[in-house]
Amino acid sequence: MEKFFLFRKEEINDNSAKASDTGVGLSVLAIPTKHVSFITAQKGAVIITFNDASLYEHIELFDSEAIEKTSVTVSCNIGEEFGLLENIISFMSSSNKSTIKFDVVEENSTFKKAVLSSSQDIEAKIKVNPIQRTTGRISNGSQATEFQGTVGEIFFGESLPALDFNHEGLAGYADGDEITAWANAGTGGSTYSIAANVGDPTNETGLTAGRGLAKVNATIAFDDYFVVPNAYKVQNDYTIYMAVTVSLSAEGMGVIYGDDSGETMGFCFGNAQYDASGGIDKATPAFNTFKIRHDERTGEPAKASTSDSQNGTVEYNFPEILIDTDSGETLQVFIIRRDKDFNMYLHNREGHLVSFIPSFTVLDSIGGVSTGSSNMTDGNLLIEQIGSGGGIVATSGSSLSFNGHLARFGVIESDIGANASANLAKDIFELYNF
Repeated sequence: MEKFFLFRKEEINDNSAKASDTGVGLSVLAIPTKHVSFITAQKGAVIITFNDASLYEHIELFDSEAIEKTSVTVSCNIGEEFGLLENIISFMSSSNKSTIKFDVVEENSTFKKAVLSSSQDIEAKIKVNPIQRTTGRISNGSQATEFQGTVGEIFFGESLPALDFNHEGLAGYADGDEITAWANAGTGGSTYSIAANVGDPTNETGLTAGRGLAKVNATIAFDDYFVVPNAYKVQNDYTIYMAVTVSLSAEGMGVIYGDDSGETMGFCFGNAQYDASGGIDKATPAFNTFKIRHDERTGEPAKASTSDSQNGTVEYNFPEILIDTDSGETLQVFIIRRDKDFNMYLHNREGHLVSFIPSFTVLDSIGGVSTGSSNMTDGNLLIEQIGSGGGIVATSGSSLSFNGHLARFGVIESDIGANASANLAKDIFELYNF
């Protein structure tokens, strides 16, 4: 009788994937016990590594590259690591049952020593990308491939951004200078390069641990934003990435991007007030909120909290530094995805999926024609402002946009998926974190 390991860290959902370098999106995994390569332990966990359980049967690698073996980390109480490991070995060798089960959803396991109270208690990794054996980092391939796929010190591979504003574009400014132009480093080119602003966003070169940024960046006050010319637009799926720090005087995250009319708005804001055309012209900052709307949509924005673990997400509260001013992380990295079916996803700096908004489009509305329904996720992504949306520039009251430092902002004109998003979030955090 063949025996299997069965791991389930979350319900199958729209973000579920068949492989993942980071474990993000890998919801369920079953592997025959005969494929166990070795079992080891670390404080509070047992790690099971498998042979012949990868995504590819054959892959050609460069010298010093390797594909790591599939592994699963299972949590346990500190001090019970050896006992859980021994239980697993004993079951594999002598039990007449066919399944060794670790199920977070039902908080159920073959072994009592396993701790399965949250999705983070199981971490399964089926590697997609090769690593450099000398560094343990994901390989970028040949020198030519790395050069062609890198923008602003981040390797994107074939998923190059169309819009990318990064630290390299600020190299010509001295500390405190007003930023009047910011070149677009993405494939969209100079058509979308920033050449105007509202207010006076300034260059920041004072790189300190308190500011939490290791690269030059833009300081954006409540009454500042950048103007993106020529109506940058994406019709279908996309991926947005950003690296920001929030001012300690802010009351939450606030609107970071949008269009001139206040129809497109993202991504963290609270109560909104609308003009006669349905555009948002006032909005409060917010905590723990994924809130977004697109062009030609005039209903209440689509919204989900990040402070729970619904739909396969991990609980996450932000901005971290405002919640815990002593030890909260200063640098915030976010990846926003819209897939081909118009579902929306939010990843944090660790790559975890922290919020999900299910698709709701014109076709789902009453009569299949409404553009004014609440919670709609379709419509074009239209970016004409960075640092605000709808021209929000008030400095007090119920109309506040983003207030802090912007180190990176970009858009990829496709949904790069959970695994690539998790890797991108970690790369951006590593590059910009002080």
